[in-house]
This record gives sequence, C-alpha cells and structure tokens, in this order.
Amino acid sequence: MRCQLGRLQKGQMIDEWFPLSSHVPLKGIEPGSLRVRHRYSMEKIMPEEEYSEFKEVRFIEKFFQRQSHLTANNVIDPKCSPQMILQKDFHAIYALASVCGQDRTLLASLLLQIFRHEKAEAPLLRTLNDREINMEDEATTLFRATTLASTLMEQYMKATATPFVHYALKDTILKIMESKQSCELNPSKLEKNEDVSTNLAHLLNILSELVEKIFMAADILPPTLRFIYGCLQKSVQQKFPSNHTMRTRVVSGFVFLRLICPAILNPRMFNIIADPPSPTAARTLTLVAKSVQNLANLVEFGAKEPYMEGVNPFIKNNKHRMIMFLDELGNVPDLPEHPEPFRTDLSRNLAALHEVCATHSDELRTLSNERGAQQHVLKKLLAITELLQQKQTQYAMSNSNR
Repeated sequence: MRCQLGRLQKGQMIDEWFPLSSHVPLKGIEPGSLRVRHRYSMEKIMPEEEYSEFKEVRFIEKFFQRQSHLTANNVIDPKCSPQMILQKDFHAIYALASVCGQDRTLLASLLLQIFRHEKAEAPLLRTLNDREINMEDEATTLFRATTLASTLMEQYMKATATPFVHYALKDTILKIMESKQSCELNPSKLEKNEDVSTNLAHLLNILSELVEKIFMAADILPPTLRFIYGCLQKSVQQKFPSNHTMRTRVVSGFVFLRLICPAILNPRMFNIIADPPSPTAARTLTLVAKSVQNLANLVEFGAKEPYMEGVNPFIKNNKHRMIMFLDELGNVPDLPEHPEPFRTDLSRNLAALHEVCATHSDELRTLSNERGAQQHVLKKLLAITELLQQKQTQYAMSNSNR
C-alpha cells in the first residue's frame, strides 16, 4: 500500500481506500484494497508556561478548584452559581465544538485530559451536560445525538470505569466464550432440531448472573463519576418535572447504552477477551446486550421482536432493582475532595489544543464576526492562537540557529 504523504493537509482527517499491491505475481488474483482513516499531524510542543494564555480564555476554570463543597442538591444564588460563572467562560469551547466536525472526538479527548489534570473534570462535564439539557425540549431525544457533552461523558466513563466493567461483566463473558450452548430464540436462525426452551433457559441464567454482578458493583464506580450522575438526575428533574422516569433514564442512557452494553457487544474493546468470539458466542452476547438494554430502559419486548418475549418475566422481576441501582449510582451529593489520581503530558495536550484552534481559525473568525455573547471571547482566542503561532516560529528559528 502506498500513501502520498505530500498531499496530506495538516490536521485534516482522511478516510479513503488504498489499493494493495504484491511483490510477487498473484496469477490473476486481485490483491484487494484497504480502507484507512488517517490524520497528518506535526507536534510543536513548547514549555507549559507558554500556553498560559489559554487559561485567560478560561479553558480551565480556577473557580472550581476553590469549591470544597460543590453539591448536586444545593441551592445557590444564581448571581454567583458555578453554571452562571462558566457560561460566559465556556463560549470558546462551545464555538470549537460547533466548528470541529470530525475533530469532535479529538477535541473532547484534549479537553478531558486538560481538565482532569486541573482536577476540574466534574464542573466541565456538569456544565456541558446542563447546557445540553437546557437546550432540549423533548425528553425522549435527550443525549441521543453525538455532541461534545455526550462524547466527553463516553470518554470519561471509558477512562475511569474499566474496573467496574471488568468486575461486573468479565466472569460472565468468559463463560459465554467457553460455552457451546446457544441462546438463539429467533425461529429464522434456529438450527434443525434445536430446542428453543433450552436456549431460553440458558439465556435467562446468563442474564440473572450478569445483572447480579452489575447491581453489586455500584461502589466500584469512581465517586466523581457518580457525582456527575447525581447532577444529571437533579437537572433532568428540574427540566422535566412531570416525567418521573427521566431520573432513571438519563443515567441508564450513559451507564448501559454507552458503557455496559458496548462492552458486552465488543468485549475486546475493553480488554476483557483477546480473541474474537465464535459465531455462537457473538450471537449470545448480542442477545444478552439486547435484553440488558431493555431492562435498563424499563421496557419489555413487544410485537417488533415477539421471539424475545420469553425474557419479559426477567425484565418485570428486575425493573425495581434496576431503578434502585441507577438511583444509587447518583447518590453522591458532594464532589469528592480528592479526585482520582491522573497524570498527563499537559504541554503536549495544550499544544494539540492550539493546533485544533489554528486548524479551524477561519471558521472561528467567521463566528467571531457575528454578534453575540461569544464574540469577545472568540476574538481573544484567535489573537492568542496567532500569538502562539508566532512563538512557535521563534522557537523553530532559535533551534535552527543552534
């Protein structure tokens, strides 16, 4: 495979197919092609203090580092509430989210590492989640779209909740990998002479074992993540007071839809297994994930998938326990005084964040010319981006003269 590196533009994500070639004749056999998603980047990392201007734009909010008793349930004067203080300061982040497009995942990763380094990930996630909730009018579509807030939450859960996932899922998944017993219930997929009642009994045994481990694992989740869940519950109650299930669904939408069920469907992604599952095991994992997700949604199977209705008694029997579990996850009213330890290369992350700003400077400039609350912040961000580029040039010149 050959890729012409000279035609790649810095910072741009490319998704394309490359023809494969062979050094030996293949006698009429086409070697095929390979799809590659790639990005060309050049890292120019200056000393950390050179990026102090970013903090003037309030990418990192020092206010929260002075809050030792920030709670999910307190009532604060709106004139001095954390949300009000951050709204004006986060305009640069909101603007970057609106122009980054395919770079949203990269932006989320950089912001998360920077804010975790500053022990300020909870206010970042809380504020972006609250903004998402305030902008949504329909409870049924809340956090369904892929936004900066949902991407940050997903990345934060994957970064901090691996011990929870392993404790809750690993033993059961390993048993599924070793078992040759099918759980297939779909008549169109059953093998000849296969007993669907035996398959259902096996599936129900797996589900019972799995949810028991999940329900016992609440305390393994990091307290900061559970505090954020509690903030989500409080915010949706205020936004949708007549919807009594939103408190449960907003947490299950993250814990199950974006963490537990993806880990069941693709356990290799979470380092639970090393080898791909057999077709039987893969189908079992799919049926288990489908059943667990319905339980988390507090919804029974219906006419759309009638062959799954045998799982409904299991769902009915565990609905109340699921609600109790999800409420327990958010039962951390105070932000922990000592966040989980985290180490990162801050200079490298700040340099990458500057590169994102430089890559999207034209779009940011267009936004800065529009009237609105973010105009002043964006003009300042653009000026700082240009200043950092000048500093990079000076560093490059000084190094070349040595």
